Amino acid sequence: MRVALFLLLICALSAQADVTRQTKTVAKGFGGFESSQTTFFTADKSSDVSKSKWTSGFMKIATGGKEQQGTTITRLDKELVWTLDDRKKTYTEMTFEEFREMLKKATADLQGDEEDVPDTTAEDMYEWKIETLSEPDPKTINGWECRNVRMLATGTNKTDSLDWVKIDFSTWNSEAVPGTAEIREFALNYVKAVGLDEWAQNSGLQMAVALYQTQFKQLAEELAKAPGDAVETVLEIRRHQLVGPSLGKAMKEGMKNEVMGKLPFGKKKEAPSQEPKWEERVKYRMQTDLLSSEVAPVETAQFEVPSGYKKKNK
Repeated sequence: MRVALFLLLICALSAQADVTRQTKTVAKGFGGFESSQTTFFTADKSSDVSKSKWTSGFMKIATGGKEQQGTTITRLDKELVWTLDDRKKTYTEMTFEEFREMLKKATADLQGDEEDVPDTTAEDMYEWKIETLSEPDPKTINGWECRNVRMLATGTNKTDSLDWVKIDFSTWNSEAVPGTAEIREFALNYVKAVGLDEWAQNSGLQMAVALYQTQFKQLAEELAKAPGDAVETVLEIRRHQLVGPSLGKAMKEGMKNEVMGKLPFGKKKEAPSQEPKWEERVKYRMQTDLLSSEVAPVETAQFEVPSGYKKKNK
């Protein structure tokens, strides 16, 4: 009896252990983006310290390619979320009730717009084929033995077979990652508290579901075959589309040729027209890697707004 009680006590204590995890995300779509995160967990608190920067595209120009750092502290015990700007030493505060109200309003707005939305959506324009391409053998990634879930959804335009889109989702999951039970319990408590669902626990899944909900209903069944935490997740969207000179460039060249034709030193020789052609292009790609996970005590200060930070009004 004493042994049984001792084992129960050990299990109870381990379920309340603190966890520290490090992840890295690289995305490419509307410009290149890189982010590294260190996330700390206790039973009812989390602190997410992220460093990110745009590596290409308009946002790199807008931000100067500078690295930005921010911290998000979630307190289940206080039902509060603090968002810190570590560069400006300021923070904002949102209550869970405010977040729930924001969700309700967003849902109501969507429902109110249903009458104005046409029956045919972009997803409905395609005939879909779903393939399960999961690797049968395990693979070691970052020291953990992982199993794979990979699904490929191919949509072919109903009116033009040359127009197609492929959504490729792959995740390597491991049951050996330390802190899995603790983080899962925290995540479930969080999404229940704010009124979300369990899809919100995984950003890769969330993105896939948000983009093409119908095609990824099979994910839950397939993921059951590879339980555990995601160690490597990749979401890629490829599109076979017509490409060629942009409309702006074509108009600019047309105006230039018209002006040149009126000049006394002769008319510019017309360049051969460039016809649009079909090409396969990666429209979006995101990869998230779990670099480390450690079960060890975390300082309580990690879950508090640092002294000297000023609260910003909403």
